[in-house]
Amino acid sequence: MADKWLAPDTCGVKLAEFERMTQDMTRAAPQLAELADQLWQALNGAGVSTAPAMEIKRIAAWAREASIDLRRRNELVRAMDREQLAMRVCRADGTYLTLPDRYTDQIGYAEGRRVATLVRKAAAGDARARAELMRRDPADVTPAMAKALVTDLGAKGLFDVTGRLCDQVRAQRGDEALAQSTWKALGVLGRSLALTTDPGRKNGYAGGGFLGDLVREGQGNFPPSAALPAGITGYQALSTLLVSAGDNRFSPEFFKVVGTGMIAHDRHIRETFGNAPLPDLTGRFRDGASSSSAPGEGRDFLVPLLNAAAASGKEGARALFRGAPMGPHAKDAPASMRMGNLEYLLSDRRELWGKGPEADHGAALGEALRVAAAGQDELSQALAFDAGKILADDAKKHFTVKDDKIEIQGEDRLDALSGLRVPAAQVFAVHITKMNDIYQAFRFGAKTGSTPMDDADLDYLLLELTRSADAYDTLLKAQIAHAKVAIDRAAPGGEDKLSNAIIGEGWMFGHLLEARYQTTNGEESRLAEDRKRIEGYVSMGVGFAGGKAVESVASKAPIVGEGFNLVVGKAQDELTKWIVERAADKPNDAILASKTSTEAVEKLFGQMTVASLHAHDRLPESDLKGQTFVTSGAHPKILPIESMSADQFEDFTRWANLQVKLDQVGSAAKSSIGQGAEEAAGHYRNTDGKNVAPGTGR
Repeated sequence: MADKWLAPDTCGVKLAEFERMTQDMTRAAPQLAELADQLWQALNGAGVSTAPAMEIKRIAAWAREASIDLRRRNELVRAMDREQLAMRVCRADGTYLTLPDRYTDQIGYAEGRRVATLVRKAAAGDARARAELMRRDPADVTPAMAKALVTDLGAKGLFDVTGRLCDQVRAQRGDEALAQSTWKALGVLGRSLALTTDPGRKNGYAGGGFLGDLVREGQGNFPPSAALPAGITGYQALSTLLVSAGDNRFSPEFFKVVGTGMIAHDRHIRETFGNAPLPDLTGRFRDGASSSSAPGEGRDFLVPLLNAAAASGKEGARALFRGAPMGPHAKDAPASMRMGNLEYLLSDRRELWGKGPEADHGAALGEALRVAAAGQDELSQALAFDAGKILADDAKKHFTVKDDKIEIQGEDRLDALSGLRVPAAQVFAVHITKMNDIYQAFRFGAKTGSTPMDDADLDYLLLELTRSADAYDTLLKAQIAHAKVAIDRAAPGGEDKLSNAIIGEGWMFGHLLEARYQTTNGEESRLAEDRKRIEGYVSMGVGFAGGKAVESVASKAPIVGEGFNLVVGKAQDELTKWIVERAADKPNDAILASKTSTEAVEKLFGQMTVASLHAHDRLPESDLKGQTFVTSGAHPKILPIESMSADQFEDFTRWANLQVKLDQVGSAAKSSIGQGAEEAAGHYRNTDGKNVAPGTGR
């Protein structure tokens, strides 16, 4: 039978019944202890097991502790009832009083209700209430205080006061004190929202019902009689609270329920307002910002949601992207409404990210995706390649072929997500091994793969991402790191394994270089900058980066799997550090200028090959006596490459070329790069089957 003194959600009590139960438990504890003692005496005297008595003794000890706790709680709830601090919940079976766990929670609860009163007064224009709120630090809000505050206000009241506070700032634009006090009050509300929507916070969680209320009231208009664009929606107020919450983290459950609700609402209002994003209310705090809340003015209200998802960590961001807004009736909805959140945000909503004076062009979306998908685990990989497939399919709509060249259709829509390219490139830099694996699998005739993307999809994804020079550079460095690990792993295995590694890595470079060439439409100025970028890496000696530690781990790492991925990641870190340390150095005069990016990559392969053979002592020791780049003594050893002077390095590379036949290494790399580029160019084709002419080798 259920305990009748507890409310159905176990957060409240009936006062009289709770008092009687406390008294009953207080009497029962000593009676059970006495019974246990008498039974033990009897059983022990009879020479039989005393286990039953010991079990009753254990129950008596529990009852004693429980009675102490119940008396404490009883005193607490009576004190709250006397001071009229307790919230009353009226149900058909009686009236319940909410019951905090500790006295400190009681204080926090009382403070939360007091702040709720102050916020209401401030929203009504009370200057004294505003002044008192100004003295409060949002960081001081405790879970108990937050719960009392949002419970008192409710979802509807929370959105209402937020809207009215912002309206006051708009009406008195230029009043800095008013703006500051309002932002301080919103900071308290924002932190409270974060604390009370997290199921993991025992004393702060307002319950699943409150999450549902946020979704329902988020769709409502404030004031109730004012429809857009004259008034605001609850979600505009909610978006503003997400901004004011600062670095407070929100729970995955919040993004799964409320975040998905915001995205679903965005779909709905587009039917009314078309391609114009609904703004949050923070523009009202900035001089010169529009005082209207009409769609398209101010910051896109989904940007704070995505920023909050990114700030809340991997699980929160994933919960948002994995949401399915329509629920059980999705099959009966229009196709655009059946999309999951990820597809809707990346594809269907694409052009909205470039609309409005404060458009971020998908930067917040990209950062949330980076947090969610830039990991080595299976879920990160699955999300990354789901996103990649969506971006690739969209790219096919924008990149067409005309006169053997790429032609862009709908450039504004294509570049509406320009802010996403770098963070997306960072995601795929983490998954560079899987990208290499996909290219190799389809190179050998695979019909399906382990991800939704095939090699042609990857080429269109690269076409999209490498439109940004910084994104291209990110992927280039990732592939250099991958090639370095692969070559280092192959170096101890002999000439054939080394040659196979160079060919495999060159294939991926070919696809990457070709994508960059085609997306720039062969513009010589940008291609020259790309070539100088790679030459700069050669000059810095990027192929030599890493040292014995990375090389030793790389040679022992498995060919595939998490271990190999982690080594590639470590190599990327070492490579980045190397570049940063040497960025201001004078270029090495021993490096000859390259005519093409392909030639520059060839030189990188030569560096990586020599570095790996050197690290594993695979370079021949003959003909070392008298060389400038070795240690002194009867048994000379080659100096560490990073310690060589320019003259020593020149002598070393001349000697290494004779020993390792670097011209053959370069030839194998060049051939593989060219084949990869040709395959990529073959994938860039129009509906008539005509593809572009390869351009990487030019």
